[in-house]
Amino acid sequence: MLDSYIIIGLTIAVVAIIKTYKPFKTARGKLYVPLFVFAIAGLANVLNALVFSGNTVLAALNAGLNYGAIAGGLYAMGQTYLNKDKTN
Repeated sequence: MLDSYIIIGLTIAVVAIIKTYKPFKTARGKLYVPLFVFAIAGLANVLNALVFSGNTVLAALNAGLNYGAIAGGLYAMGQTYLNKDKTN
């Protein structure tokens, strides 16, 4: 089974790509991004479990949602830091 940091990195990369589309540049579209983080991390870990392990789907979804929370926090911290650098 792939390690958690691979799932988190994949989630951040996919969300960064999704955010480049026009609907996600609006104020309402930006509200959906955290939901996509959870969904993508959960789905990626479920696929990870189905392909590489014998874990149950429910356990994999639980872990994936936890990874989504981690990815969302890491992404938010990175964005805060980048925006802080732009203002200085």
